[in-house]
Amino acid sequence: MSVICETGVLAPLEIWEVMLDNSTIKFFEPLVVRPKILPPEESGNPTYLIVDVPELGLSAFGTDHESLWDCVQSCIRMAWKEYVCEDDSKLASLAKSYKDAYLALAEEVDE
Repeated sequence: MSVICETGVLAPLEIWEVMLDNSTIKFFEPLVVRPKILPPEESGNPTYLIVDVPELGLSAFGTDHESLWDCVQSCIRMAWKEYVCEDDSKLASLAKSYKDAYLALAEEVDE
């Protein structure tokens, strides 16, 4: 665990944009998420870094800073496509709350 702390992988992730297929999700202000350590005794696996942002339905993990970064971006992409791009009438109330939360923080812009 000290190796993780010493290498700085617990530094917050600052997300300004996430690329989609033909557009970009641009945050109005950076989305800052703080990784936490999930030790092996809790996960039954190697030590993981985790990020949870419940109001966005975002839960990501990785074994290092880079894999965590990739997972966070992937989760944002999936949520954007699944919730934000979907018609409100097709969304359950929790999915609609995720959509509203994303739209309060970001917009999609064409490249």
